[in-house]
Amino acid sequence: MTFPLLQSLIAGPLLINDLPEAPAFPHQALTLPATFPDLNLHQKLGHLYEDALALLLETSPRYHLLARNLQIQTDIHTTVGELDFLLRDLAIGQLIHLEVATKFYLAVDTPDGLTLPGPDARDNYFLKLQRLRSHQLQLPRLFQSHLPEEFRREAIVTQHLIYGCLFDHLNAPKPATPEFLNPHCRRGKWLHLDDLPQHFPTTTGFQIIPKPLWPVPLDLLADIPLDPWLPGAKIDRCLMVKAHNEPTPYFIVPRGYPLNQA
Repeated sequence: MTFPLLQSLIAGPLLINDLPEAPAFPHQALTLPATFPDLNLHQKLGHLYEDALALLLETSPRYHLLARNLQIQTDIHTTVGELDFLLRDLAIGQLIHLEVATKFYLAVDTPDGLTLPGPDARDNYFLKLQRLRSHQLQLPRLFQSHLPEEFRREAIVTQHLIYGCLFDHLNAPKPATPEFLNPHCRRGKWLHLDDLPQHFPTTTGFQIIPKPLWPVPLDLLADIPLDPWLPGAKIDRCLMVKAHNEPTPYFIVPRGYPLNQA
């Protein structure tokens, strides 16, 4: 699976556009390595994609990866955060702090307005964006004096890479457009398991998209064998599937989502 993971990091669209605090990193300028070592597919999705990105950065002729998951401590007992990546742009000599995330959100209309929970409804687009802007992207500016000595007196540019997909309900009258969403981001559809018979013929062929491949656009999965999924099977969590040859991924969610997922 390593090849489509790496390919998606280069060719896949971002979920979030430039932010006032930090622009998006120019990921499409990265190149595939000559060989594709195996990655640990059994770890958390965010860690898997950090490992994949690290591989691209380590083999890049333009960027020098200086540090990963660099913890910032104000004293021996207090850690205020960590930098996902610290790298140098060799073309211009610039030091870059790069924050990376891979996220999926489902647009849910409520009486109080739009909410965007994740497959685990404790996650939320608006909360993630707020923390990203107010904390993670601010770390070098606020705590540069606590970085390793060699980085304390050099200008640091902060950039981000937020991959993922936004899923609108199958009956939504129009796509959700929250602030800072990339208008060209990946889009999908979601529906409750109990509603499947209303929208799909019984002859519809579904295939499960395994979690390590959630961030990969479907056109990059054409040569990857996927297991079939039978709609009669009960689920207790959000399941990403491919329906026939449709270009859009679907999240099938359990009864009660998102209220019973917190």
